[in-house]
Amino acid sequence: MLDAIVHNLEQSNHIARIKKLVFCACTNNWSNEAQQLSTVKFKSYIQQLRDRHASVVELKYLLYRIVIRLNHSTNYYTVANFLCQEMEPLYSYQSTATSGDRAAGDNTINPPVGRGTSTAKLWGTEAIFAVEETQSGSLLQVELTVLAANRQLLTQTVVTFPNMAQMMAQYQEWQSRYRRLDPQNHRLMSSKAVSLVPERINDCLDAGAMLQANLHQWYDCPGYQTIRERLATTLDPEVEVEAIVRSRSKTLLKLPWNAIWQPLLDRYPQAEVSVALIPTIATNPSIEEELQVSVLSVLTSAQGIKIDRSKEYLNALPYTDSEFVVAPSHGDFVSLLTQKSWSVMFFSSYISGYLPNNRIYINHHDTIGITEFKYRIRTAVQRGLKLLILNCGEGLELANELADLQIPNLIVMREAVQDQVAQEFVKLFLKAFSSGKSVQLSVRDARERLQAIEKVVPAASCLPMLCQQIATPASSWNRLAHTILKPQELLGVSQNWADTEVTGMVAQAALEVGLLEPMSTEAIAYDQLALVHQLTGYFSEVYALALSNDGQWLVSGHGDITHVDDAVKVWRISDGKLIHNLLGHSHWVYSLALSADAETIVSGSLDGTIQWWQLTTGTKLPQLLDHKSAVNAIALTSDGQRLVSGGNDALLKIWQPQNGLLIHQCQGHLQNVACVATHTQTQLIASGSSDYTVRLWHLQEGRLLRTLLGHGGRISGIAITPDGTKVVSASHDCTLKIWEVATGNLLNTLVGHSKPIGCVAISPDGQTIVSGGDDRSVQIWNLSDGKLLHTLLAHDRAILSVAISADSRTIATGSYGEVQVWRVPAA
Repeated sequence: MLDAIVHNLEQSNHIARIKKLVFCACTNNWSNEAQQLSTVKFKSYIQQLRDRHASVVELKYLLYRIVIRLNHSTNYYTVANFLCQEMEPLYSYQSTATSGDRAAGDNTINPPVGRGTSTAKLWGTEAIFAVEETQSGSLLQVELTVLAANRQLLTQTVVTFPNMAQMMAQYQEWQSRYRRLDPQNHRLMSSKAVSLVPERINDCLDAGAMLQANLHQWYDCPGYQTIRERLATTLDPEVEVEAIVRSRSKTLLKLPWNAIWQPLLDRYPQAEVSVALIPTIATNPSIEEELQVSVLSVLTSAQGIKIDRSKEYLNALPYTDSEFVVAPSHGDFVSLLTQKSWSVMFFSSYISGYLPNNRIYINHHDTIGITEFKYRIRTAVQRGLKLLILNCGEGLELANELADLQIPNLIVMREAVQDQVAQEFVKLFLKAFSSGKSVQLSVRDARERLQAIEKVVPAASCLPMLCQQIATPASSWNRLAHTILKPQELLGVSQNWADTEVTGMVAQAALEVGLLEPMSTEAIAYDQLALVHQLTGYFSEVYALALSNDGQWLVSGHGDITHVDDAVKVWRISDGKLIHNLLGHSHWVYSLALSADAETIVSGSLDGTIQWWQLTTGTKLPQLLDHKSAVNAIALTSDGQRLVSGGNDALLKIWQPQNGLLIHQCQGHLQNVACVATHTQTQLIASGSSDYTVRLWHLQEGRLLRTLLGHGGRISGIAITPDGTKVVSASHDCTLKIWEVATGNLLNTLVGHSKPIGCVAISPDGQTIVSGGDDRSVQIWNLSDGKLLHTLLAHDRAILSVAISADSRTIATGSYGEVQVWRVPAA
């Protein structure tokens, strides 16, 4: 039936008809004559809609499913949003609800609504899952409680899950294989970098896959479906939610709850799973409040950690007073915790054996007993510690030892991880936390970014776990600093982090600390490129593409003759799903740039403006630059400190993004600037123009270095090699040219396209050139010798844009109403 609905909707171009058809789809009152429904008949469906879908959240999900099947047309999104707004009043609580309509065990509260009045629906902000084993031990009993922000009970129900014994056995098998990765805990005690055995990694990955397969059996059970339905009626996907797991059983708490509830997390992007160790009453110690967040980072060992860079990360945080200590003596450790107040503390160590009878290392030789460690942390809490992050082996065991200290927010690793991984998690977490996100969403953001290294650190994204007090409101950076961050300051945080290159580049960071093998110099087999995603369903040209460094996101710039789809689209690489359709430009989006942390999108348009967007949320940021003429090209430096734009006014403009200040306005080109590229380390700008020239400029000073002549057509694309020594230009004369920056000499001319070339990119490893042309071909070249490696002939029309991933294995190509994503399979 849904296919028939979609087919008929696609035949309708009129908004009013679409609106009627979507209503029909929601009520399942479908017929081929639905487009001709009278207004009276149309209105009669409204009550059926209310009867069929008990909450507006369910309606939203249904509309979203229809939109997905309709290929994300802007018209359908508009109608879906409009319908939700119109139907919202129909979904207020009704006083006619009867207890007989409720399922057994459901204590949902429906506050009465008087005649002629309208009461806004209360959405849940806290979902508590109380989990216990049944007496037989073969079943798991879960009591779900959903509370609103005012602590009002919205729903409560009890369900059971089957196959508990099998689940525990599989989890214990995974845990055993995980611990065999590094059985001697060399991560701290050895002077050499840890080298994990590939066979053991594969064994651990296999055990994880078996555990995940058992979880899928849970997802189909009635208990899981009941929980999902209860949450659908009480939780709004747009409202931030705390999902807290409670249990008297330490064994149950060790289960990977963020993986178990992953389908629910997918439905609620503003939620994260945490565990509550014991019911407690929050305390409010009377301490002097400061205007800064004090952060203490203590590491037992510095092996594999770049200390200077880590210190820069801490210093880049807003309103922060930080201290970074490695291998302190016993006296120094005690002094740190007792003589100064800390808001946040990160402690990475190693426990000799199992708690509670063993000791915690504070350097390579000295240890501290669990009892004394607990006493020192208690003192820190009394002095104002609000957030403690621990990497000390079995994190939940230690968390249980510390539970009665009532630490407002405690983050632990469920299993021991390498210091480099823990340090990377902390950097990502603090970056998100300091940008204004809540502690639980910051944990989720950092966890999910660790998925990039799970091939070498299995289950890295499942190991961090938030343990917090139920009666304590979740902390935020603003609460810790007792100040409010302005949008400009938040953007500055992202750019400061970009300066130090943490910025979400998890895979690259893992490479730097030795978690991943160095990039192979072996040539990639591009003749094995396979099409993994074909992103279609819209009718606008794709003028610009950008792939995030972490490999998670593809951003595309669009425009069409009607200006309906002058937009920036954000796609998720893993499944090809459209995440955001960012509307705001009034003309074609001709150029894109991504910040190094994959947090910020910068878009340039023919409407003459340059705009900023937050990638993960799709929020438009307040910065806006007016180029004064159509913007054909933009480039953001890797450190985020300069933005370069080129336009139809033949000017090259250099901006300071933080405050929108125009630093330099460079004159030299005789016609419009069509493309630009930058290289931070060499302070180089390369620009191409319709005047047939390539010009090189000094980034800091804005002066012209040299002009490169040789093309017989306008320059349409330009790129700089990663080492900054060469420039590659693409032209409408159907050639690519490779230039030497130091001398301006022409090193090579690549001939292969039969029609004008519209775009070019260079792989991050500096070995490969990718070009796209009007001949509908994407050509892949060896940069060193100019040899043509492979040709893709997939699009039906001209290639307008290309992009290549950080690992050089993924290539994205844009044409008319279509983006294709190609991938070279891993060897």
